Amino acid sequence: MENIPVAGGELSSMSLGQGPAVVMLHGLATGNMATWYSSFASPLAANHRVVLYDQRGHGGSSVPASGYDLDTQADDLEAVIAHHGLDAEPFDLVGHSMGALVALHFALRHPQQLRRLVLVDAPMPACEYVAPSLKGVHSREALAAYAEKELSAVMGHGGRRREKLLNRLNALFFESTLVQDVLAMQSEPEAGLAALALPVLLVYGRQSPCLAVGKHLLRVLPRATLAQLDCGHYIPEEAPKALLAALEAFLISSQLHSSAAIAPTAEAALP
Repeated sequence: MENIPVAGGELSSMSLGQGPAVVMLHGLATGNMATWYSSFASPLAANHRVVLYDQRGHGGSSVPASGYDLDTQADDLEAVIAHHGLDAEPFDLVGHSMGALVALHFALRHPQQLRRLVLVDAPMPACEYVAPSLKGVHSREALAAYAEKELSAVMGHGGRRREKLLNRLNALFFESTLVQDVLAMQSEPEAGLAALALPVLLVYGRQSPCLAVGKHLLRVLPRATLAQLDCGHYIPEEAPKALLAALEAFLISSQLHSSAAIAPTAEAALP
């Protein structure tokens, strides 16, 4: 485990495996490196160098008072890339939920640094898909209710783990600009999306409230493929085997942009 200095704090990070580099970004609130480690990073490391990190305010990283906007988090990602020496040649980038929004924002700023992009249930714009569930959290009691309702699929029931998560969420919600930053997150410009020439895999849950976003991105991004899985928004936890199969088909296959390579295992579906 390594600590990487960024504006306002430090990020906890790790690297495993050898080969073409893949950087994986977790989602908001309950996410951290563990989201990807066992079910995804470990098997992918057989053919890739996989880099993971806890985003600011998450996991083993510090909880800065600000910097949860997409620009600052894209800067954080750039610091991780430089720390691990991945800026010499293009790498693959994978993000889930808020991590997918950071990944997409980075891709639009630095398309030349990427080889391929995977967006797992990106909730764009966050001000519409994420912010409503955050607005009612104005006390510790409301936070516990929010966690029970919105995050029960990934929180688990262990007392110690649950209490640790709630303490971190308390700092994020009441001692940082996280909520304000999410409220300000708009959709990426259509012109920028239409100009992104990278191969992009979109993975969305059929029961996810964000599925319409995936279908929209499929229409706008020039080299996108959409895989729909039988699950909701928390795909890494709800459908890990199907998601891993989709990632392997997209990242390992020599066919960089082929829905046929994904369809047999990940149930690719084009509307």
